[in-house]
Amino acid sequence: MRIKKILPVMVTSIVTSLFTSGCNISRIVTDAQIDEYYNKATGEIVIPEDKDVYIDFWTWGSTTTEAIYTNVAKKFEAKYPNIHIKYTCTPSSTYLTKLANSSNDLPDCFFVPDTDFYYYAFNQIIWNFRDYVTNAEVDSVWDDCMARYFYDKNTKTVGKTDDAGLYAIPKDLSVFQMAYNETLLKAACKELLQQTGDAKYEWNTIKTRYLNDKSPMNWNEFRELGALINPYCRNHDKYFLSHYELYAALYSNNADFTTDDGSASRVEEPQFAAALDFLHSLGFGEGGSNKTGLMAGSSGTSTSAGYTSFVGQNSIFSWVGPWDCETFWGVTPVKPTAIDFTIKVLPCPYGPGADGAYGTSDDGVSSCQIGSAGYCISGKSTTTNLQRAASLKFLKWMSMTEECQRDLYQSGSMFPTLKSLKDEYIEFGEGQITQYAGGKVDVNPSNLYVFIDSVDGCSATDRVSGRAKTQTRTLGNEWKDDWSNAVDKANFWTNPNCKGADVVKIYKSTLDDWLSQYNSRLGR
Repeated sequence: MRIKKILPVMVTSIVTSLFTSGCNISRIVTDAQIDEYYNKATGEIVIPEDKDVYIDFWTWGSTTTEAIYTNVAKKFEAKYPNIHIKYTCTPSSTYLTKLANSSNDLPDCFFVPDTDFYYYAFNQIIWNFRDYVTNAEVDSVWDDCMARYFYDKNTKTVGKTDDAGLYAIPKDLSVFQMAYNETLLKAACKELLQQTGDAKYEWNTIKTRYLNDKSPMNWNEFRELGALINPYCRNHDKYFLSHYELYAALYSNNADFTTDDGSASRVEEPQFAAALDFLHSLGFGEGGSNKTGLMAGSSGTSTSAGYTSFVGQNSIFSWVGPWDCETFWGVTPVKPTAIDFTIKVLPCPYGPGADGAYGTSDDGVSSCQIGSAGYCISGKSTTTNLQRAASLKFLKWMSMTEECQRDLYQSGSMFPTLKSLKDEYIEFGEGQITQYAGGKVDVNPSNLYVFIDSVDGCSATDRVSGRAKTQTRTLGNEWKDDWSNAVDKANFWTNPNCKGADVVKIYKSTLDDWLSQYNSRLGR
């Protein structure tokens, strides 16, 4: 899930100005209910066939996303001819601004990223439909995915509790995991083996030692692999690594910006600065120059630039999500043919924890970033109860029926939110897919089970996991934008002598100030 963030403070000011403008003001409906359309015995929402209902549905995304959801809406309308969907797709860079500007005339149902869900639920902009979703329906979706869309208005906390309302249904669970270009890596090993005659470059040796998708590398092993392959990359004007995702580094070293409830800072903990030092070492390498580093020093954690580098075969390692498969497979008119190199997914490398030593109790666990978006329904009076009922029926169909989930994961836009499709999705990765331009190609990457492993819990023996962004636990996101300013101020990606602790020193008081403001608004 990729979406450009807008500062919640901007959203707040826009909403406030609209509420006070005196034009088209709609109130929050605290007593909205769809009892007359809900069958408690079966859990079904029934819209009488003699009632025509029109609903507005908004998403962000590309022309590919628009094509996918246009087809989804058409299939739903074919099943329920009296429910008519007006679908609008907006570029991700402007979507949240558009939503804020429409705060007094919201669409009936729409995407909200999990990083903004807290704000929307806290302000009751979206409707609590917990009474109309059965426990069995809740349990059918991945636990981590569903839990982030519960909100308790009494305690003002996000998370699934007995008293929490349900304000969204998961659109997806967007695992952002490490991946590599197997075609390019094999070519590198072959060339280096020919040049050196050293058996350490044998493909099977490299694969066995470093590329086990069930047993993650640690940071030292990843840098060791990078040092082996880097001569090939530099000779061919490529990078070993396009960029490194910040949250993957933090989470895999038992670090985070805040505590689990988002109330207090954790950046002062030693494992946080150590994760930054790891990132810094990738940019500058052992020689202290970005000319010898494993990635471009200026690329840092730039996701968009890194993705472009990866698909252009200018870097071997990068980060991908299930949504990238629509490009990899060539199943849309935007990209009608499949990508012409083999991709494999890997669990991201893990760090040594606060003590800086591997083999101890505080070692990290491979933990990638897991994003999501929720399907929400307007809590404003501009949406009627009939429209809410039809919207919820539509959203349930998209998120909680195997038919629609199968269409969506086979379109390469996501992996299934339904736990019941787990094995089917894994098996699908071992088969073939039909390109938009015709002809079948192997599903790429074929080891889709790594995405599943990332969300399927983390036991004492399982070393692969994932976690939601810190922004899902804070009322606003302004602190994250100030983080970028602190990184720039410390010259983190241009100064080879910069330390993670230098960035933390600049940033700590700023984060504390923001958290203090959020805590005050939440009554903590």
